[in-house]
Amino acid sequence: MTTMKNLICAAMMAASPDVLHATGGPIPESPAMGSINYPPHPHFRWQRETDVKIDEVHHIQIARDDAFTDVICDDRLQVVSRFVPVKPLAPGKYWWRVRRGEDDWSTAVAFEVRTPQNVYTVRKGADSAAVARMLKEAALHAPARVNFEPGRYALAPCTGKGIATFDKIEDVIIDGQGSQLVLGGPFLRLLDCRRVTIQNFTVTSSRPGHTLVRIIRKDPASGRLVVKPEPGFDPDVPHYFGKDNGGSFLGCMDAEHRGKYLIGAGVSAHSKSPPSVTPSTDDPGAFVFSPVDAATLDRFPTGAPAIITAYQWQWMEMVGGAENTLSHIMVSDLPGAFSGGLGSSAKSYLACKVKCVPKDYFGGHSACGSGRIGEWIEGCEFECLADDGPAEQSFRMSLTGADGPDAVLMNGSLERSRVRAGDRVALFDPKSQHGTAATVRNVSPAAKGLRVQLDRPLAEVATSAFIYVDSPSNEDFVYRHNRHIGGRGHGVKFNGTRGWIADSTFENINGNAIMSGYLSELSGHGASDVLISGNTIVRCGWTPIASTSKSHLGRNLIIRDNRISEVRDAAIFVKGYTDVTITENEFTSTTQPTAGAWVHVQDTANINCKLNRFPAKLPEVKNENVH
Repeated sequence: MTTMKNLICAAMMAASPDVLHATGGPIPESPAMGSINYPPHPHFRWQRETDVKIDEVHHIQIARDDAFTDVICDDRLQVVSRFVPVKPLAPGKYWWRVRRGEDDWSTAVAFEVRTPQNVYTVRKGADSAAVARMLKEAALHAPARVNFEPGRYALAPCTGKGIATFDKIEDVIIDGQGSQLVLGGPFLRLLDCRRVTIQNFTVTSSRPGHTLVRIIRKDPASGRLVVKPEPGFDPDVPHYFGKDNGGSFLGCMDAEHRGKYLIGAGVSAHSKSPPSVTPSTDDPGAFVFSPVDAATLDRFPTGAPAIITAYQWQWMEMVGGAENTLSHIMVSDLPGAFSGGLGSSAKSYLACKVKCVPKDYFGGHSACGSGRIGEWIEGCEFECLADDGPAEQSFRMSLTGADGPDAVLMNGSLERSRVRAGDRVALFDPKSQHGTAATVRNVSPAAKGLRVQLDRPLAEVATSAFIYVDSPSNEDFVYRHNRHIGGRGHGVKFNGTRGWIADSTFENINGNAIMSGYLSELSGHGASDVLISGNTIVRCGWTPIASTSKSHLGRNLIIRDNRISEVRDAAIFVKGYTDVTITENEFTSTTQPTAGAWVHVQDTANINCKLNRFPAKLPEVKNENVH
């Protein structure tokens, strides 16, 4: 039944969308009225109101009837102007609507979810060539669906780049139906693809991404560390420790706290002076790492377990494209990331897992994302990661010079450029730690790359610098209802604009559980419009929540209603931000924070810290060098 309000709203939208927008209500954009959608997890978007605040609530409903008496999805969202349902939508007709707070609902939008007519079946036990044929056939006849008969598939890549490559393909569903892929290399590459869904697989490697060893002896005088592979694990220790394996290291595990690494008890194959690995002449089957400095050796307990990892290939690669989804995928012991690739917008991980086998300490690796629209990560489990958890990166681009009073030159091509007219960018000089914001007026080809014209003269910006796209960059990123237990690096890392990190659990992670803004060789300079709320964090990092903007362009950060326990330096650290609210958090620890307070703030303007709960022995805030 269509209400009078919906009829009025529909007429207003048809006549002038700006009229409806002026009322302050959200306007549905996608799925559009009457659209046909093939992905089982459609991406819902609405026009963002100009005056909305990041902690305001938007309420979305999806129903089987226009009167919304049969609501199948009812959710409330903050920060973002989009939604991706974790539970797949069965084929059929639906209506959706959205409202701001308790205001009136938007017009109800009818859309349809269909199963592709072209269906291809991979027979149980098929080899790599047969799987490749089915995938390529589906790509030629998209929209299409590929169903794997439930079973185990041992696959080696047809080429070094995977079983198959999809190039500019749209609307393909690859459903494992519970199948196991045992891979000898990459599975699938997606190049500039849209709305490709891969679901219902367990993925392992024919050769694991690590081996488990025990520390059996150490000799500080000679700088020797002796390890022996555990029964049932790969005895070829040198295979895992070498410069040809990205991310190759030996790390000693804390047997008491699941997945936690012992601080300082590790050696890397990528250090300036890495140790060599040779068979032991005294202990059959054992290996010697040498030289290892005495201070590091002192941190290795004899008899402790340790893992040695190899990072060699990623089972999935997504380059460019948008709205591609990984749903109900479990990976274990892969020698590479859950999913690789650059510039894929609005990618989703829904109810996915990185898990390790019982009595082991290595689940695998996570993944890095970079797109104009951020990832949607919900209902996932990350266990015993060998590096950082999900990381949203605003990849930097190097400036090569100036061209006129208001333009800079940079490497790249117009076709693959990450910078577009209208983008808000940051120019940051890491030497001077100076950052400047600007808006791009025009991007055009230059003799050796691109010419980027700005809306302000170069005299006002840092031109001996890197350039980052700040907006749109990882916009509307969501990390919600996830569980991350154990990890050598950090938990979730976000650079970009508008991020919501909420209602998740982090435990036994060596690095920070949540990083909102950070600077490294690739990943960005800070974050803006971020809400971190409702998370439970136990034994994670120096400061479980850390927000750093070295450019001092980061702003509008809310850290609210988190439960943080067992901290080292402080519970929360913020540096280089403007407009920060830290409220209604709970801090507890059996050891006192070494910073001398629960919240440590540096070079931050307009901070509001209130209503936090903590033991009274220490002050709430240590505030240094406030601008």
